[in-house]
Amino acid sequence: MVKSLIKKAPYWIQLPIRKIYGMIPYEKKLDQDFYKMYNFLQESQWWTEKKHKEYQISELKKLINHAYENVPYYRKVFNERGLKPNDIKDFDNLKKLPYLTKEKVKNNLDDLIAVNYNKDELVYKTTGGSTGEPMAFFEEKKVSKEREWAFIVNLWSRVGYEPAKRNKLVKLCGDKPLKGIYQDRGLDLILSSYHLTEKNMKKYIQLIEDFDPDFIKAYPSSIYILSDYILDNNIDVKLGKLKSVLCASENIYDFQREKIKEAFQTRVYSFYGHTEHCCLAGECEESDFYHLNSEYGYTELINENGQEVTKEDEVGEIVCTGFNNYVVPFIRYKTKDLAVNTNQRCECGRNYKLIKRVKGREQEYILTKRKRKIMLTGSYKILDKVKQHIEIGQFYQDEPGILELRLVKKSSYSSSEIEYIINKFKEKFDNQIELKVRFVENIPRTESGKHKFLIQKILD
Repeated sequence: MVKSLIKKAPYWIQLPIRKIYGMIPYEKKLDQDFYKMYNFLQESQWWTEKKHKEYQISELKKLINHAYENVPYYRKVFNERGLKPNDIKDFDNLKKLPYLTKEKVKNNLDDLIAVNYNKDELVYKTTGGSTGEPMAFFEEKKVSKEREWAFIVNLWSRVGYEPAKRNKLVKLCGDKPLKGIYQDRGLDLILSSYHLTEKNMKKYIQLIEDFDPDFIKAYPSSIYILSDYILDNNIDVKLGKLKSVLCASENIYDFQREKIKEAFQTRVYSFYGHTEHCCLAGECEESDFYHLNSEYGYTELINENGQEVTKEDEVGEIVCTGFNNYVVPFIRYKTKDLAVNTNQRCECGRNYKLIKRVKGREQEYILTKRKRKIMLTGSYKILDKVKQHIEIGQFYQDEPGILELRLVKKSSYSSSEIEYIINKFKEKFDNQIELKVRFVENIPRTESGKHKFLIQKILD
């Protein structure tokens, strides 16, 4: 009720109230569900591999029993296969169940909602839908949010975040300021990711320096654009307390990580997760490997033939079963995210399954004339060579073998830059991709404020 009244109040009333409220650490606003889970994770992260596995099997059995008893969709799936919950005793048995896809969720949402929850206990959620139609589902009010934040804070604690302290965060992601390009909310400085243009860059840098944060939380695409500007203009960003740049909500590429690290002279920390909340993985203080949180869910890496990935550096799609959402259970959910397997152990001493890197979404590949999928990542470096003449660029594909490059050009642009880009593409893709260049006035961000390097319409 109080929050509703504040939202309806005039801007000049909202601003001081939000700043005062923002001086209270977010963790202090949560109840015991957060602290109970956080304290559990601080201990469980040091479990043996055997204990992690035992915990996962225990959680899996509870979820399967619940899904069979309370979720019409899963009861039907079990009955069609002649299965009972007791038939799923371990991870191998889990493979008896079919994959859950985004299309299945969209087409069967009503039957995927557990019948033992009241409507007033549910919160409606949607995925970003940046490459297609958003997918809707439900979670449990309050509980899901507080458990989720406990997992996130536990990941961040590996690089210095302390929930008992007043951590100051700059947020350059989906949060929207009340008005203009920024808003000071006490412990959080919200910077608009929608207004990252060259004319605003100096203002952003000054705001960050004046705020002097402990951490910067950002979309990789947003903080990369700012970092690029900092390095191009030889700006020495003066920050006395910055422990890390926390990147989330997008895959981070090596070329982005390198520039962000150089611009802000600090560790760049990335973690993998998604709105559906059934897989979570983060780096640690010792390595850039992603540690899969076994307390969060069970993750499979599946290749194109439907087989589990086991070899070093083998690529597989992340298929996950989440332990935290009993309202709409995600069991063997195909994320369309691709990851590189590793069988190595991390020096940090945690016994989590590791992923060498997240290779990107299936939608971050382009299709050649021969229908071969190729990762676009290295192509961004071609644009990097002419960046002094180009403000921003975006690739778009809706037909195999044809790729459109949309560019916002600067006044210093000349036709030689375009010739360079086209020739480099011919070399890189051996004429399997026809590049068409189109100049535009601006490239809009997604609804959540992200800059998409590639809009892929074929593989969605």
